[in-house]
Amino acid sequence: MTADAHERILTCSRRLFSERTFAQVSLKDIAHEAEVSVALIVKHFQNKDSLFEATVDFSNSSEALFSGPFEELGRTAIRETLTAPHNAPYSMARMITVSTGNPESLNAIGKRIRSDLQEVLVDRIRNEAPHPNPSPEIRAQSALSLLLGLSMMRRFADTDFLSFSETSLENHYSKILQHIVNGEAH
Repeated sequence: MTADAHERILTCSRRLFSERTFAQVSLKDIAHEAEVSVALIVKHFQNKDSLFEATVDFSNSSEALFSGPFEELGRTAIRETLTAPHNAPYSMARMITVSTGNPESLNAIGKRIRSDLQEVLVDRIRNEAPHPNPSPEIRAQSALSLLLGLSMMRRFADTDFLSFSETSLENHYSKILQHIVNGEAH
């Protein structure tokens, strides 16, 4: 398979998986969009589960969430969580809902959350946080839990979410997140 066809398959898969659930996307849909045969997709990715796993990538999300000065990390990550498009293919919340509970998909998502997000944040905490404790791993896990929870509330759970101003949400949550990553005592 040419690099061009491979990239078209991945690009089309990411887009389709961001628009529909895992169950709603077929290899035939992907083949049609990528202008390749289903056989070519199967030859190189074996099945839809493997293709989905290849499309899961949170590196863009990691860059958006965790860039900039460490002392502004809480604000940067919260702002990105509050303003990212609902159907962004790099959204943790979106990818989890798209998987519809498929164990292989959830496993792929979990691996990439750890490698693309958690490990990146652990490294930043270990190298830049003003306090050594609790462990960088616990702080990264706590920070990601807060961001995922906020994303879920924004997208699915809280019908009154939009009644709060973006500024008030950002001010409230950014302080909490910054305390978590700094390792400050409460």
